[in-house]
Amino acid sequence: MLIISVIVAFVSMIVVFVVIWGPLQEQIEASQNRSRSEMTRRLDEMFVFIPVEYLGTVRAGCAIMFGIAGFLLGFRASQPGPFVISAIAALLGFFFPQLIVHKMVKARRKKFAEQLVDGLVLLSNGLRAGLTMQQALEMLVEDCPAPLSQEFDLVLREYRVGVELDLALTNCANRTKDEDLELATTAVSVTRRLGGNLAEIFDRLVTMIKARKMLEGKVEALTAQGKMQAVIVALMPYLFGLLSFKINPELMGLMYTTLPGLVALGVVIILDVSGYLWVLKITDVKY
Repeated sequence: MLIISVIVAFVSMIVVFVVIWGPLQEQIEASQNRSRSEMTRRLDEMFVFIPVEYLGTVRAGCAIMFGIAGFLLGFRASQPGPFVISAIAALLGFFFPQLIVHKMVKARRKKFAEQLVDGLVLLSNGLRAGLTMQQALEMLVEDCPAPLSQEFDLVLREYRVGVELDLALTNCANRTKDEDLELATTAVSVTRRLGGNLAEIFDRLVTMIKARKMLEGKVEALTAQGKMQAVIVALMPYLFGLLSFKINPELMGLMYTTLPGLVALGVVIILDVSGYLWVLKITDVKY
């Protein structure tokens, strides 16, 4: 009777797996395609052109390298410690390229925001000199460095193929996610429709942006201590765990060789990351 029950259970598991595997595989492939498409779109926005099919290879390569590095670092740990560490490292390696792309996008947007003030001043001077908006943008593309010149060169390319200038600037603001550029785009759109001194409007925008940058610097200076404390407190459990492992490896080995230890380790990581994100949320002042 026991053998029959085991066989029935085994057959049932196979049937369930066969039934679920098809939709599950489709969902996994759709998720991977969305992730690759999103990464490709972000890289294209930074003028870094990598084919979609290469992204999967890059992520797999990072996962393999991180997994091997984790296995070598935890080689002396008792079983199944090396394999657990290797699996965690491989998972981190799989998402590592996505994190790098996110950091690159963030750094590029920050650099664009810093260059926008000089770009608006250049546009204002060009308009005062009698240039049209298109000519002023061409002068900006020639004189300003990347990424400002790249984004506005794309604006001019769209304008030359028939896209309205207001819409091209709006597309640029949507790509860069820059609030100051959105204000400038709105000013250009309103001025082109209703009339006005666009050079003077750009000067006022520059004054306002500089004041906002000063306020942003003060806020970052006041919240820097809280952010540093969040980093220190978040790293303390791992540093303490490493120190305890050096002092008593047999006792700390229970954290990743037993089921209660793995559960406790997972709870510690979840609570630690949640606390770190919570403190960052508190110190992220909106103004």
